[in-house]
Amino acid sequence: MNSLERNKWLNGAIKEALNAIVAHQPLRSALVFKGARILNLHLGTERQSLDIDSNLSPEFAKQHENLEELQAWLKGEMLIALRNYFERQSPVRFTVQNVEVRRNPPRIPHPRKWDALVVLIKINDEKFRGVMGMPNVELEIAAPELLGPAAVTELSLDGHVLRAYALHRIAGEKLRAFLTSLPAYREKMKGGTRAHRVKDLHDLARILAVRPIQDEKFWRDSAGEFRLACQSRLVDCAGLATFLQAWEATRTAYSNDATLSSIPFSAAEDALRQIIGKFQEFQIFPLEYPLSQA
Repeated sequence: MNSLERNKWLNGAIKEALNAIVAHQPLRSALVFKGARILNLHLGTERQSLDIDSNLSPEFAKQHENLEELQAWLKGEMLIALRNYFERQSPVRFTVQNVEVRRNPPRIPHPRKWDALVVLIKINDEKFRGVMGMPNVELEIAAPELLGPAAVTELSLDGHVLRAYALHRIAGEKLRAFLTSLPAYREKMKGGTRAHRVKDLHDLARILAVRPIQDEKFWRDSAGEFRLACQSRLVDCAGLATFLQAWEATRTAYSNDATLSSIPFSAAEDALRQIIGKFQEFQIFPLEYPLSQA
């Protein structure tokens, strides 16, 4: 199996696993989905994503603060969800071999209680019986964050209803996520360097294409969610200059990513400048969150 075949198989396996998860009521209540797959549902377009992104819902997280108990609960419910879903298929193609729920960071609790979880799902496929090294399906579960009153919405996925981030929340979070990969934040949090999250710039341009900057309510709501997202992770932002730090490195990383070729870097940069210019009009800058308030 070459890399193209591998990614195609993994993309399909992720779709099946996500369907199984949202068909299972306990997991549907516990998780709020986000990321590229949810953005695709909002926009009716596609950018390949080889994992599933989610957060624990704030109300569920309050009831399950013990991380070890949460890991055990997730593993048990994931196994039930996957087995029930796969066994209902005719003919049965997939079976679940194993589910592992890991902490992130793996051993040391996060100093600000931002502990995340990664669910690794090992799936057997009858069409590839005997093939070694089939990749895991990964579900990332981030620590709960502050959310605005309309940040979560319901979306339909293959006949099931899931809870997911609204489009304006996704826009705000993608701006925050890009900032967390830049030097100022990495130095502040002493987290080491990280590759610039250029896919977030690409996705912001996709959002702007369907929600023009003249849509005042949408971008005002996005600005509010950006503020809450930054507050949740202590991300400072003075405005456009914060986004443009190490901009040549961002340009290089974006231009070298063949998966982003549908939107040239110049268009992504223009989209960012428009959005931050609008946020400037809303007077949300500067955002400053000292480490002492964590």
